[in-house]
Amino acid sequence: MQKTEIIAGLPWLHSKPERAIFLELGYACVYAVGPTGGRPLRISWARQLKDKLAELQPGCWKELQVHDVVWTPGDITAVRLLGEATALLDKAKRRLTGDWFDVTREYAQQVLRFATDKSGVPTFTHAEMLEKVRAERKRRIEAAIRRA
Repeated sequence: MQKTEIIAGLPWLHSKPERAIFLELGYACVYAVGPTGGRPLRISWARQLKDKLAELQPGCWKELQVHDVVWTPGDITAVRLLGEATALLDKAKRRLTGDWFDVTREYAQQVLRFATDKSGVPTFTHAEMLEKVRAERKRRIEAAIRRA
């Protein structure tokens, strides 16, 4: 049974081998994060979302919650997806300052889905990212056993 750490409402990779594989795979994400139960939401991108949340938390008056996250194969695709999403939010005049927007969780999720469709960027869910990392670890273990 795998031990799972929950941070900001999401399960995270717990073992050192899984975290190392995650780093090797080079995934990046576009995320919407904000205070539990409310606005505003920060919409940005990160390679290490868990670390980014730890960096952001001290500046928030409430516990931060991930309201939406989509994972991409890497930095370039995450930046492209973020550009599409923020262009839509700017057109709707939702930007407050920097990466902070006056939107609900549902609005942010719709914007990220629409931006994904518009940009054609391949994305996957947080659960799919965890599964991809764990499947790669399993594949490597099985390959090592075959070589032994």
